[in-house]
Amino acid sequence: AQRYPNLPGRTPYAISVVSGSTIARETLTSLADLTGQVAGMTVTNLGPGRDKILLRGLSDGAFTGQAQSMVALYLDDVPITYSAPDPDLRLADIERVEVMRGPQGTLYGGGSLGGVLRIATRKPDLDRYQANVQAGLAYIWNGGVGDELEATANLPLIPGRVALRAVAYLDSQTGYIANPTLGLKHVNGSKREGVRATLRAALSPHWTATLGLTTQSINNSDTQYGLRRLGPRLRDNAVREPHDNDFDDVSLTLAGSGGWGRLTGSVSRLSHHFDSRYDATSVATLYGLRGGPAAFDEEKAIDLTVGEVTYATPSEHRIHGLVGAFGSTGAIHLHSLLHGLTASGLTGYDEQRRDKINETALYGEVTFDATKRLSATAGLRWFDFRFDTDSRILQTTGQRVFSGSDNATGLSPKILLSYAARPGLLFYAQTAEGYRPGGFNTAGRIGQAFDVAGAPARRYQADELWNYELGVKLRGWDDRLQARVALFYATWEAVQSDQYLADGTAFTANIGNGANRGVEAEAALRLNDQIDLRAAALLNDPQITRQNLDFSSRHDASLPGVARTSASIAADYHRPLPHELTLRLQGQATYVGASYVTFDADKMHEMGEYLGLRGVASLEAGDWTLAATVDNPLGAHANSFSFGNPFLITRDQIITPPRPRTIALRMSARF
Repeated sequence: AQRYPNLPGRTPYAISVVSGSTIARETLTSLADLTGQVAGMTVTNLGPGRDKILLRGLSDGAFTGQAQSMVALYLDDVPITYSAPDPDLRLADIERVEVMRGPQGTLYGGGSLGGVLRIATRKPDLDRYQANVQAGLAYIWNGGVGDELEATANLPLIPGRVALRAVAYLDSQTGYIANPTLGLKHVNGSKREGVRATLRAALSPHWTATLGLTTQSINNSDTQYGLRRLGPRLRDNAVREPHDNDFDDVSLTLAGSGGWGRLTGSVSRLSHHFDSRYDATSVATLYGLRGGPAAFDEEKAIDLTVGEVTYATPSEHRIHGLVGAFGSTGAIHLHSLLHGLTASGLTGYDEQRRDKINETALYGEVTFDATKRLSATAGLRWFDFRFDTDSRILQTTGQRVFSGSDNATGLSPKILLSYAARPGLLFYAQTAEGYRPGGFNTAGRIGQAFDVAGAPARRYQADELWNYELGVKLRGWDDRLQARVALFYATWEAVQSDQYLADGTAFTANIGNGANRGVEAEAALRLNDQIDLRAAALLNDPQITRQNLDFSSRHDASLPGVARTSASIAADYHRPLPHELTLRLQGQATYVGASYVTFDADKMHEMGEYLGLRGVASLEAGDWTLAATVDNPLGAHANSFSFGNPFLITRDQIITPPRPRTIALRMSARF
């Protein structure tokens, strides 16, 4: 994740790595499944393809809108998000997942205030034919049966020179939310299918070219929240709320290495299109609609072309580092439509918005090894960001048109000191800055005021985050123990947050200044040849330190969507059996403390304070594995997320329960 090879336990950063073998053994299929593996990782529970990832208590709110994402997501060497939720790519045929805490503005630019999460896929093997197949069934208590199928093939087309690696998958989950008003049960079913193919060619002993294609679609038949007045898995919406999420990415990477260093260049084309429907019956009269149900349809299309070149010097030199150049250009199209569902089909609100975005950056990082134990690193990024926004809103009362453009130029620095007291004991101190560019607010009914007290600003400002960190990493007991602890303090100016007006339309606010301080720890221990233990925890105090008087928040409010306390523990027991069999038993417990979905700390929006449990039992026989998994074995009904519909935030109390007790059986084979 730090753009040049290193080992997590020996890198002076707060970095976590989940290996591909762990992902496969513990049947983890989405990034949301990693919250029990990674300290301080929070994922909202809006639904497949709709969730927001937050790291280390740095939250700009629980909603996703126009503001650039807090955590940068990468698939290998290319970014895969902008102002969008996690596309929820299935963790199929994965080498590892790297999680680096933020801000990472120096190397990764805007949108990495909270950190960087990188999915590293398995690369084609130029010499060996391989195949993997796995299939499974999952039963959700009081729900139904879901299924999954995944197949991977590695094909050397020209042995030693060119190889193709491809993975295809599909999975489905049955629903567990009921809507008696519509006479429906299990409304929130979900299907996901995708393909990833990678063609790799060895151009010479030192140069490779890699062409990658990823495509995935998610179809959710409804949202997954309930209403507290009815019960955690019941609601009485007048309209179903489906969601479709289509992700496509094509990339080309050229990499070379030698005694002179390592050079990597990549270009990618990202297309991320998703659309959602919400029940808007509760606000229909505000938009001049009467006499029936109403729906709010939102379609968003993000199309980006990204290019990047990095050069890293040989790390064995006393002075070493890297330099890079980055460029991206693209457009974001947003269509918001609120309309009646009666025969007349009247339209109450229609906005077409288009944002053009262009960013260029130059960055570098240099490390000076003063002694064999002491090193100092300095990094700097220069960026230039330009954006143009055009919007047209139509209502029966008329139309409103807006056009605006702006640019931002600046620097993002980083300073790091590290000291290796002895083999296996590393101390570091770091300060780093991150940023996100501003933008324009356009939504709202005709007559909506801007730039006056109590109303959104027409232009929201860039925000900036500084993090100060002290850390220690320990390896001992013949490398059977690995641990890290980090103390951090972050200051955040002009915090951007996506919010909703009373009529349900979205805007982005600079809600004031924020701060967070805390301690983060992870440890892994191989107790003996049969037992492995793992633990992770975050204790932090995220808060608003200076409020924007035009925004409704408490001065001492916590940052929404993140708990002050979260922790997880896990154990893995494995032993050989007769006939070359291996038995493996795994258990995991994850605690998430209380938090709020909004900045006002209203009890109506309280969530969290629950314990998640998971167990896996598997039998391994050479290349065959049979695994049984149970999630939420106690059938907990806790509220994991207090949001699901923007038109109900102040009108009803939303609760999102964890998925009910689920028992899954999976068989996999390698050939």
